[in-house]
Amino acid sequence: MALALAMTSSASAGTEAAANRVCAKVYVTGSGWTAEQCANAGQSVSVGAAGGGRAIEAVQMAVAGSSLCVTGYRQGSGWGSEKCAASGTRITLGSAGSGLRLEALVFAVQTGTMCGNSYVQGVGWNPIWYCGVDGETNGIGTTGQNKRMEAVSFLICRSVENC
Repeated sequence: MALALAMTSSASAGTEAAANRVCAKVYVTGSGWTAEQCANAGQSVSVGAAGGGRAIEAVQMAVAGSSLCVTGYRQGSGWGSEKCAASGTRITLGSAGSGLRLEALVFAVQTGTMCGNSYVQGVGWNPIWYCGVDGETNGIGTTGQNKRMEAVSFLICRSVENC
């Protein structure tokens, strides 16, 4: 389910190249941090335990080639503050070990195309990927339904037509 949410980007485009690599890991209830997974443009990276019945409590991610802005929707507190980072710098959202699930994420890369998908409790994988180009935001997960994300996937594309 797409989330329509305006997100201001405090990162500046400058002379950056387009996003060309994404890395992510998640903290899963009862299991701890997964190993970090990375993928170059045209490949997807998936982290978490789809269908495992355990919630993602925190996510850490970074993008190379572009700045990244992310915000998360957390159980009991709603939308958190937007976090932005320069190319290659990791962003962490949520609270590892808190027992509180992340239910949704909204993300944007300043330059290039980034897509996302999530495995949601009782829903499974969304049948489509949500993509944003050059600062456009997109969301994965659900809000207001009290459902956990169990796994997330991200994809950097050379263009939205090639996603």
